[in-house]
Amino acid sequence: MRKILAVLVLALVCLVQPSLSAPYDPPTWRDSTWDYRSEDSTDLAGEVSWLKVGGVASLTLIAYGAAYWLVFDKGWWDEQGNHFHFENDFDYALNLDKFGHFASGVAMGELFYEGYRWAGATEFQSYLFAGLSAMMTHVAIDVKDAYSPRWGFSVFDVLSGTLGGFLPMAERYVPLFKYVDLKWSYWINTKAYYRQGEGHSKVFTDDYCNQTFWASFKIYRMLPAGARAYYPSWLAIAAGLSIDEGVFIKHYEGTPHREVYIALDYDLEAFRPQSRMARTIIKWLNYFKLPAPAVQVYPEFHWFLLYPIKF
Repeated sequence: MRKILAVLVLALVCLVQPSLSAPYDPPTWRDSTWDYRSEDSTDLAGEVSWLKVGGVASLTLIAYGAAYWLVFDKGWWDEQGNHFHFENDFDYALNLDKFGHFASGVAMGELFYEGYRWAGATEFQSYLFAGLSAMMTHVAIDVKDAYSPRWGFSVFDVLSGTLGGFLPMAERYVPLFKYVDLKWSYWINTKAYYRQGEGHSKVFTDDYCNQTFWASFKIYRMLPAGARAYYPSWLAIAAGLSIDEGVFIKHYEGTPHREVYIALDYDLEAFRPQSRMARTIIKWLNYFKLPAPAVQVYPEFHWFLLYPIKF
């Protein structure tokens, strides 16, 4: 009798287990729909290595030095100095530059996070210190801008960069960011920015008329569990914001305006890579909006096959 009961229990467990472990939402931490960014404590060291901290600091100083020499000094910091002053440039690039500062903060936040985590800081500490490091970097940049005759210390630039620096932390701990990704796309469709006269920097990061900033919504994660079997887990819908080339044309026939897009998108996290390195690569790639069909819905209607490539 006991053997019969044991066989029945074993059969019941085998029948019930598939229903508890849905094929679209594996319950393990590595590929769970909801805990993609969670870390495996066995993947990384559990205590701080001051040797690695020194390595992170050294690489940071080298990166700052390279950025100064290759970008900032050639872009606008080589000008004659001025007294410290504030300037909140609300008219520049129709404020799309604030999204640019946000995006740079995101990149810094992710890089600092990887460095601190590699050095042995806890997951929470790494996210927190990464955000603070991105904030201090933007403060330092704007302090230097404050002495430029054409620029100034912008509180809103610093705020935008700081918010971007804390985005990785928000994506880990704030449930809202399990449903939406913030992305960036760039393709040179017009050279209006580069055709400006002397006295203007030519750094591609300021080429806002060729940049689009996106909020990509993970439709699959928003659906009820029963409906997910009928929707591709990797297919998202994105809303994008850009500006037209008139912003950088001195005598422009018309009024410079913002542009709004709706596009298909790819949620690369849906492929659920297993190793930490693979997840890190996917995490970075998922910040870029890859070419896909799109519709411009404001101020005019246009259809593009592989936006941001306009043809």
